[in-house]
Amino acid sequence: MRTKIFFLFTVFSLLYFSSCSFKKRVSFAVDAGVLYGHSKKSATGVIPLAKESKTGFFFEDPVAFPRDSSLELVYTIHGQFNGAILFHIEGAEAADWELPLDASLITEQKPDSIHFAAPINAANVHKFTVSVARQRKASKEETDSFLEIKALRIKKRWFGFSWEASPEGKAFLTTPFVRQDGTRTGNESWLIDPPEAFRSNGKIELSASSFYDSSDARTGGGDTITVEPGEIFFEWTGPHQKGNSLYVPPGMFPSNLYPLRVSISSRMGTVRLEVSPERTFPLAPIPADPGIALAYRQGEWRDSRYEVFQWEGFPSLLIFDTANYQVQDNLFKRLAFFVEKAGYRGRLVPDQELEGQHGWNAHDYRAEDLAAFFERAETTRFPLLKEELELKEILFANDILKRETNEKISAGSGAIISLSRESSDVLRKQFMAHEGFHGLFFIDTDFRFFTKSRYESLIPAAKNFILSFFDYQHYDITDNYLVLNEFQAHVLQQITSQAYWYFGGNLASRLEASPWRRAMLPKKDEYSGTWPDIGRAFQTEANAFSTYVNERWGFAAGRNWRVRVR
Repeated sequence: MRTKIFFLFTVFSLLYFSSCSFKKRVSFAVDAGVLYGHSKKSATGVIPLAKESKTGFFFEDPVAFPRDSSLELVYTIHGQFNGAILFHIEGAEAADWELPLDASLITEQKPDSIHFAAPINAANVHKFTVSVARQRKASKEETDSFLEIKALRIKKRWFGFSWEASPEGKAFLTTPFVRQDGTRTGNESWLIDPPEAFRSNGKIELSASSFYDSSDARTGGGDTITVEPGEIFFEWTGPHQKGNSLYVPPGMFPSNLYPLRVSISSRMGTVRLEVSPERTFPLAPIPADPGIALAYRQGEWRDSRYEVFQWEGFPSLLIFDTANYQVQDNLFKRLAFFVEKAGYRGRLVPDQELEGQHGWNAHDYRAEDLAAFFERAETTRFPLLKEELELKEILFANDILKRETNEKISAGSGAIISLSRESSDVLRKQFMAHEGFHGLFFIDTDFRFFTKSRYESLIPAAKNFILSFFDYQHYDITDNYLVLNEFQAHVLQQITSQAYWYFGGNLASRLEASPWRRAMLPKKDEYSGTWPDIGRAFQTEANAFSTYVNERWGFAAGRNWRVRVR
């Protein structure tokens, strides 16, 4: 009996004295529950660095962490410090993290704050400590140095780094498992390689951008950003300017993507590897450069019929890639006749009349024409196909269409383009160039002005030829806007070296086969089998247009994508 009483007294005493131990709620920002420090000093978040120490913090109640999350410690180091600072999270696997002291991973500039995001494996976290480790006595310059904790936050797990503006000034955001790669010469390069236990679940996306601000001394030239996950190679190229970024969406990474290498020809600003947000098909398109859309694995599509992408860099442009021409026809064939086909424009053609007729193998439509089509169908109660109704909802969800207060459908902003997997790889690239430049024509006023000035300066023989060819293709050549748009897209759909033969040989020979169109052609060179006046005129246009799109967007004739996938 006496032994039992002694045991109960001991337990009571331990509980009593532990409950009376010092605790003070911290003064820095915390979004992960109520946090206490074990001392007045620790509660302020100020930790002296002149001597070795261990500072403890604990939550009032254990904090449950969502799957694929991290605990972010925001801090500033004041003064000089030569040593190590360890961030220990109790209960989490391999949870002793060495805090970075500066932003030397990417820049020599001193950050105003550092945001270190430690991945969490534990179901919940109750305590953590910050320890100061030194190998030698503090120098005179280090006597007054200290670490100041600014905030503690729960974040979605990611790996990488970035240099950003924050309430504390310039902030360096970083994570573990990122290191510089010294095996690549000429470029700055980093490896991301988290152990299996810390790799995120779900589909992964990556964004990487070059460093650029008003103080950046680099002018002119270009940037090249490469990402190498496993055996795949992504390369972004463009002029050195603000906003340069490479985005690799989910569905593009192999299962064995680690170690992942990221390199840049100039200065890296941001690398973020993280779980992609859920995007509901078909209303939420996948952001992608056209080069990514061309290479996107069809098996990763969210629907076997088609996938919808949002052109990265031009978010008001949507790219539809269809499994075959039939799916593409279901979406766009009636639109093609309503918008562009001579003798049909402005009319909703019934299915029976469309049967057996050819639409296009690739498509492009601006917001105004899409609004006119769906408004006419709605007011006349015209029976549309399932895919056409899906298209309507996609357009509303992405602000290409809008609903007025009187319920009328009107144009929002932007446009759509489409191509099909039934086309060959060579044709798909040509169609992407052709339709992509249509999309840019729809949304860019300066591009339209430039196109108009080039068209108006064409020699009469070249203008008569191209109008005759468009008429031969069943375009409505009474629509000057359509003619200008097709003019620039045909000029830009192939590389400049092919322009002479494409216009002066290929297209001209098609018109020669028609006796009454043959009269539209100038003199033929029988030796080469071409029409030199046509070839030279359009070679000049190809050079002029290619120079223009290069200076404006970093593109070229035959290419309106910045990402090459190998």
